[in-house]
Amino acid sequence: MIIDFRVRPPYKSFKKLHLFARRNPNPDPGTVDGLELNLPPYRSFDDLSMEAFVEEMDEAGVDIGVVCGRVAPPPYMGVENDDIADLLQQYPNRFVGFGAVDVGDVPAGVATIKRLAADGFKGIAFDNPWHIPPLYDDDERLFPLYEECAARGLIAMFTSSIYVGPDLSYCDPIHIQRVAQSHPGLTIVNCHGSWPWTTNACGVAHMCTNVYLMPDFYLYVPNTPGADDYVNAANYFMSYRLLHASSYPVRPLKESVDNFSKLGFASDAIMRRGLGGNAARILGISDKPSN
Repeated sequence: MIIDFRVRPPYKSFKKLHLFARRNPNPDPGTVDGLELNLPPYRSFDDLSMEAFVEEMDEAGVDIGVVCGRVAPPPYMGVENDDIADLLQQYPNRFVGFGAVDVGDVPAGVATIKRLAADGFKGIAFDNPWHIPPLYDDDERLFPLYEECAARGLIAMFTSSIYVGPDLSYCDPIHIQRVAQSHPGLTIVNCHGSWPWTTNACGVAHMCTNVYLMPDFYLYVPNTPGADDYVNAANYFMSYRLLHASSYPVRPLKESVDNFSKLGFASDAIMRRGLGGNAARILGISDKPSN
């Protein structure tokens, strides 16, 4: 089974995300965003087509995609929880839903978490450094939200990389470490793997066994600095806590699976855990293909 732990399909409010902005076909090679280098064409992005997206899932062998809500200001934009619920209903057994809450209103956020858990959502996605004003993940004002996730058996996913927050201090994995240590019953997914703090992120996962690393394109895009740290960790202590994700539409689905499969894992068993076995376990789903 292959589970892509973070996709943003071209569906309803997802299409308003900054990630779906049209790309310059002839960028300045000196200033182009590194995420736009060496991109093959993929119809689902070009046409904003859900039909093409599902076809690309099938071509890549992706059985299930995890979709996340988002509360974020312009230019990043948000994804409505109701749109995720609609997607899950329209494409049964192909997607797993994570919701989002407004971290600026903690009481309302707690109530939303309760409702989403009752509706079958599997986790909550937090983009705290994009809040206005920016918040570190270990801001104690957010702890009631994490406590509610733990009480409801929901996974907390933290977006943590250079692109989230005003500077590199916001993706320093020490903030996730403090959350993990103060909430040991909370399952945490570190989305983007706190890149470029790769060794530090692996160190946090070493100390805190409730932390899973999901480096997505920072792991599988060739020549990404620090990517070997994640692979080495998986070959040592983290083979049951590494997760695969394309972070679509940042990169196409099949490319991400193909590149992940070519990484220097010590065994096929470790690779298969990363591609889907570990995700199936924490999502509570059967590790068997759905189609």
